[in-house]
Amino acid sequence: MMPTRFTRLIKAVAVLTWVVFLQATVKAQDPSFSQFFSSPLTLNPALTGNFNGTMRAVANMRSQNADFNNAYNTQTVSVDFNVMTNKIKSTDRLSVGVLLLSDQTGNKIITQNHLAVSAAFMKSLDNEQNRSITIGFQANYGNRRFNSANAQFEDQLTPGGFTNSSGDVLLNNDLSISAIDLNAGLLYQFAPTKEHHYYIGAGLFNLLQAQKGFGNTGSIAPMRQSVHGGMLSPLGYAGTFHASFHFQHQKNFSQLLIGGAYSHFIKDALQSYVELYAGAWYRTDQTVIPYIGIEWNYWRLGYTNDIQFSNRSTAGQLRYSNEISLVYTLNRDKSLLKYKCGVF
Repeated sequence: MMPTRFTRLIKAVAVLTWVVFLQATVKAQDPSFSQFFSSPLTLNPALTGNFNGTMRAVANMRSQNADFNNAYNTQTVSVDFNVMTNKIKSTDRLSVGVLLLSDQTGNKIITQNHLAVSAAFMKSLDNEQNRSITIGFQANYGNRRFNSANAQFEDQLTPGGFTNSSGDVLLNNDLSISAIDLNAGLLYQFAPTKEHHYYIGAGLFNLLQAQKGFGNTGSIAPMRQSVHGGMLSPLGYAGTFHASFHFQHQKNFSQLLIGGAYSHFIKDALQSYVELYAGAWYRTDQTVIPYIGIEWNYWRLGYTNDIQFSNRSTAGQLRYSNEISLVYTLNRDKSLLKYKCGVF
């Protein structure tokens, strides 16, 4: 019994210390995905509407360090689509999107919920749509809340477990805050042929640097800068090589993700369009991220498992994070390539 109680006490003290730190400084980074390429509206507002089709729905689920008190869980659902298709030039595109994001930390002790609305306009730089530039903007409403019912404090510990009620001063503070912020992004794309595609984009997040700290701390969300890019090129008759990177910087935090995948088209598989993906990305915190995926007609399902080698527990175990993405694209027609865009 005692080792279990001691472990719970240590976790409670750690969580309490961490919450106090958040209340005082709020310097944590924005939620992000290892499959950044499958979460377009969190990667760059200019990616709104950047797909081959008329409507796209995306769902992302990430569980990070679940073995440590269910440390981080992030979920998103987004929808983006084209508008005013009959009123603008056929090679240009105006799109809007809506994003819902929920981020839960420390077994839902701290939760963040966001609603974002984005718009992007793509301008073709030639009549064949081989080169284009897109600008996008995103308005984000967010709420951060400390859920005291899910927390365990030191003064609750008794010989029978955490049975006392807590008198901690944190419970008497206003531990909920809402704010509105703005994001913006640019995207340049170049497709010299139907089989080759290159792109590079940049985004600025938290432009208003709205207050995110609990109480009257005055803490703000630091501005985040993001640069990403990628390419695809054919390999043989049915294969394609995809490569991409994502660099982001926020206050004293910087991170680079880089890697690639190979996809293989299976012709006439069950009279459906089927493409299989396999690859890996590397993150500069010494994390390897294997990726597998399958595309079936209008659907694409992807799975990654982050393997972090630099953050070992006392038992010598590695930290793992699981992530699943699901993308549905309406009126997708890859054979015609009506709209040129990258998968990764």
